[in-house]
Amino acid sequence: MRALGIDVGVRKRFDLVLLDSERQPVERRRKVEPADLDELIRAWRPDVIAIDAPPQWGTHAGGSRLTERELRRFGIQSFGTPSDERKAENSFYEWMTVGFAAYEAAARCGYPRYSRGRVTGTAMEVFPHASAVVLQGCLPQRDAKKRAFRTEVLLAQRVSLDGLRSMDQLDAALAALTGLLALDGLCFAPGDPKEGVIVLPARSLPPPPYRRCPEGTTQKEQPHLPGLNPCACGDPACERPTASEFAPGHDAKRKSVLWNDARLGDDAVRELRRRGWELPPEMR
Repeated sequence: MRALGIDVGVRKRFDLVLLDSERQPVERRRKVEPADLDELIRAWRPDVIAIDAPPQWGTHAGGSRLTERELRRFGIQSFGTPSDERKAENSFYEWMTVGFAAYEAAARCGYPRYSRGRVTGTAMEVFPHASAVVLQGCLPQRDAKKRAFRTEVLLAQRVSLDGLRSMDQLDAALAALTGLLALDGLCFAPGDPKEGVIVLPARSLPPPPYRRCPEGTTQKEQPHLPGLNPCACGDPACERPTASEFAPGHDAKRKSVLWNDARLGDDAVRELRRRGWELPPEMR
């Protein structure tokens, strides 16, 4: 199972990250031109494509789509996709037209635009900031660095950051992660499918709005050392690079989270078994 995440920009064009089922970046590309996207999609054949851009202009009056207005109810702010053609001519929205080209390339390669139902074999719209909030369960602190917050989310989700050097690549990885989770059934897409829906990595959302994350929970960025990765324990004070995912003895927090999740569903049970960790006593 593999998911391709695409981050969209005007001058930089596309940043691509392909994640496998182990959440390892098996392919990554920067500054990909729209004309070159078809070839990469056909070569990699992902199970789903997750694009950080809307698929078309809005269809309802106003400066945003229903899916964007729904996210705002939860405190997740985003740029609106206009329906007024005069607004669409504004240079600010040029990145959206570049994003449209990504959906066109995906469609030529056999990936129709996602609307609802199963995401396998489709090109779906994602929003990395929204994905990060949903996965973290809270909005970042107002003074939190975007890169630090999203890095923390990726590490907590066991995504390897190997070779991901820029903010755009981290966003492409978050897009791909959203695709992987949607393939596993964690897929909630509010809005009107006719004008495009943003896929979120959850089966449902809590009552709105999301609150700010508690003070001091954003993990500090850690230096890269060859052959080593930051410990994924989630402790902001932990600065121990390690050759494995966790520094020795630092897996307790993740195990505790999985124990709690295991009482609610099968995904955590599968991960506990994959890691060789014991199940909660009442589930043995």
